[in-house]
This record gives sequence, C-alpha cells and structure tokens, in this order.
Amino acid sequence: MTTICSFDCNQSALKSLIGDVKPMAPVDGTWMKVSARVFEDQVRKLAYGLMVKDYRRGETIVFTGCTDDMKMFIKTACNLAHLNAEFSAETDGKNILPVTEVEYLMSIGGTWSRKYKASVDRTIARLILGC
Repeated sequence: MTTICSFDCNQSALKSLIGDVKPMAPVDGTWMKVSARVFEDQVRKLAYGLMVKDYRRGETIVFTGCTDDMKMFIKTACNLAHLNAEFSAETDGKNILPVTEVEYLMSIGGTWSRKYKASVDRTIARLILGC
C-alpha cells in the first residue's frame, strides 16, 4: 500500500483531508470505522474505480442511497478523482451511481491502481499543500 506521505505523517495528512471525522469505509461488504491506513487504501480504490469509468474532470456524480456515514468516504474519493459528489434522490439526468456500486468500483479500481496511482498521489499532495 502507498501512504499519503513519504514520511510518518499519515494521521495529520488524513486529518487535513477529512477533518476530525472518524473514518468509515466499506470492508468486506460492511461499512465500519477504520484506521487511517485502511481508509486511505479503500478511498484510493474508489478513486481509481471512478477514474476507470472515464468521467470527465469536474463532472458531478449523484450518489443515491447513501447514509451520512458514507458521504465523507465518497466525497474524498471523488476529490481524488477530480469529480464532484452530490447526494440526492433526485437525479435530473445527471451521472447517477447507487451506493451499491461503490464496492464494484473499488474492485475494478484495485485492478487499475498502477495506471492511476501517480495521478492520485499528485492530487493528494496538492490537497495537503492547499494548491
């Protein structure tokens, strides 16, 4: 697994990305509170999966069926993939993804991680530095 920083600062880097929220992520089909390391690994997989879907930079993806606990994870992955996340039952013809697709996207994202890793690493560095 790749870490957010090359030195031992995962906790502070993650905190700058998500704030004081206790990270939650899907693990083996269940959403649960996880460590910063697990959160990072899982959120990267979703970001890679969103990139595989070939959405255009800046597009808005509407996620349906999400609980409040899921939103930070999904927003973070969308930020890393240069997408905007919305959570609504109304779709208005936009890109719609039911939350049930998240784990599928993570599985294909894990397969394509080599292709998109460098892009996500640069994005994380920019987010942390505030660029």
